[in-house]
Amino acid sequence: MSEQPNPKERAQEYKEQQAPEAPPQERERRTPEQWRDLISHRIEEAMRDGAFDNLRNKGKPIDPRPDPLTPADMQMANTLLKNNDLVPAWIADRRALLAAIERFEAQMAAGAVAHHAALAAANATEQEALAQRWHDQLGRWRAEAAALNRRIDAQNFRQPAFLEILKVRVVE
Repeated sequence: MSEQPNPKERAQEYKEQQAPEAPPQERERRTPEQWRDLISHRIEEAMRDGAFDNLRNKGKPIDPRPDPLTPADMQMANTLLKNNDLVPAWIADRRALLAAIERFEAQMAAGAVAHHAALAAANATEQEALAQRWHDQLGRWRAEAAALNRRIDAQNFRQPAFLEILKVRVVE
């Protein structure tokens, strides 16, 4: 029988093949907040892309036995909401906020595409005017992002921590 390499050795070989770009000491280090943002962003993207739509037991009845970790008054409230096809306010607010964020991001993306197309077709004089309009638009988007971020902060305080919503950033 042929001897297979140790899994750690195989993993090390794979890493060397995949990332020969920069030595570890030269790579940019991420802060814990940046890691949280990255992870939360990836989860949000997966949710939007439907990665969690085909989970095991989706659409099947939930076990009616009481949850030992949920207080009795909350179990009754959850049962009433479920029986009346309602969701808690924080869930409805979360959905509305995520929809607003998605609209804002789409608006920024469409604006950037339109700006770059106009810039490519413009002469030097028109380019200066376009640059000023773009600067003004970025200011409006920053103000809108600040308002969205205040809503995000408020929402993050009302919901479980693992559902944290990332703040919106306007990058030039």
